[in-house]
Amino acid sequence: MEISHFFKDICSSKLNVDHIERLEKNIVETICKLEMIFPPLFFDSMEHLPIHLLFEVKVGGPVQYRWMYPFERLDITGAM
Repeated sequence: MEISHFFKDICSSKLNVDHIERLEKNIVETICKLEMIFPPLFFDSMEHLPIHLLFEVKVGGPVQYRWMYPFERLDITGAM
């Protein structure tokens, strides 16, 4: 649940710098808890992505305005 709350918080439209700094400290503990539960084969580079997402949130603002998935992009004709 902690990881889902983390992604919910970084996707919110309003961000507080103090809250982001608290998230930085808590996400490291959350990933350590996951490493105690799941076997080592479960982890690759993607499990450490949330640590780097917080830096992007600090630099670029709310994540929801920068995420763009292929099915949301417009094609050449302008149709979805």
